[in-house]
Amino acid sequence: MASNNLSLIVLISGLLILGAVVDPTEAVCTVACVKDAYITCRNYPGKQLYGCACPCAPPDGKRCVVHLPNRPAKRCWKRG
Repeated sequence: MASNNLSLIVLISGLLILGAVVDPTEAVCTVACVKDAYITCRNYPGKQLYGCACPCAPPDGKRCVVHLPNRPAKRCWKRG
């Protein structure tokens, strides 16, 4: 039982450290991202870019769209 508690403490400590170090936008793109979510951008033909929020789209992305499982696609209006 003590081993399980120690493992849990180490896991929580690691997550707290990760949260303090990771940029909030990056956290949306990696830690909190939904499985099977991806982004497409018109100037990246045929590519499914990783991410589940508009800030995850590449800075030079044109007409990017976020695709989430079981939800309608969402356009990223701020990305040109």
